[in-house]
Amino acid sequence: MVLKSKGKRLLRKSSYQKVRDRLMKDITESINLEGVHGDKIIYHIENALDKEGYGEIKDELINKLMEEMDVEDEEQAEEALMVMLQEDICSELRKTIHTHSKKRKDVISDKIYSRGKKKKIWEHVRAVVLGKETSAFGDLIILLKDHSIIRWTLVVGFILLSVSSYLLGSIYKSVIAGLTLTAEPGDSLRIMLGNVTGALGGILLFFVFISLLIQDKYLARTRDERLRRLADKTLKEKFEK
Repeated sequence: MVLKSKGKRLLRKSSYQKVRDRLMKDITESINLEGVHGDKIIYHIENALDKEGYGEIKDELINKLMEEMDVEDEEQAEEALMVMLQEDICSELRKTIHTHSKKRKDVISDKIYSRGKKKKIWEHVRAVVLGKETSAFGDLIILLKDHSIIRWTLVVGFILLSVSSYLLGSIYKSVIAGLTLTAEPGDSLRIMLGNVTGALGGILLFFVFISLLIQDKYLARTRDERLRRLADKTLKEKFEK
């Protein structure tokens, strides 16, 4: 999101500036305690604002937003406030803790987005989340690159299934033999070898699947721990001198 001049002025002319550094510290503490890769920053802003000492500033800003956006619902004004605070602190967080953006539907309703845009408070709205942007395919490549035994087991599994499909004369039959361990009827050596290679290929691919699930959990935990270490480092270097 890009705050326009009215949104920036609203924050600048409030008591918020007096507590901004303390809020940044409390947000960083929240990330240090329970930050998870993919968390929306707004979640940690809400955690921080729940602490004692923010009630008056929060009410002040909500009242200003209700007036500026011409809304009567405090919950809608609070929704807008969380997004504004996110934008105000996200650039600073990016310097110390990895973040990236996601689609705006993850963070604010269409009604509030349109109202804020109409009132020239913001230009665009996107959710800011913890961690570097990832994808399932990218994670798969990382895991295969880092673990040669999984990579080669996958290759051998596909080779065995390919051999099985050739011997059985059908990709479908080899897949059935590999995934369900159901043998294709027949007494010929060709069919028996096709059943055996298909079953072995299926077992190896199942092993790869289980291994990738375990490694994916490990990779996610590693990312979470890295974020928390960055938050802890920021607390010590910036706020606890």
